[in-house]
Amino acid sequence: MKTLAISILLLVTSFLKTNQEATTITVTYEGVDDGIYYFSSEEDFNTYAFKNIEERAGAKYNMADRKLIGTDFEVTYTSEEFQDEENEAYEVLTITDLKLIKKNK
Repeated sequence: MKTLAISILLLVTSFLKTNQEATTITVTYEGVDDGIYYFSSEEDFNTYAFKNIEERAGAKYNMADRKLIGTDFEVTYTSEEFQDEENEAYEVLTITDLKLIKKNK
């Protein structure tokens, strides 16, 4: 019975992850700090903090290279919602694809 419950949980979890909608935005790279990738948008004045980056996307550019700061990227990402110990909801953003738009000067 325990195995069945675990199997159902894994199936539901994998189903939710594969059905996440991807969002694509054009943003400016601000740098990486403690494994968080920061981008900003001049359009809506938002700052985006991406906790995860998929291996395929991360292999495209060396995001630790400070020369990329100020570069515009088209970032495709997914968002996953979690709850902390106080039942407060928070979002974890994962970069799924990166495309260089304009290199900084």
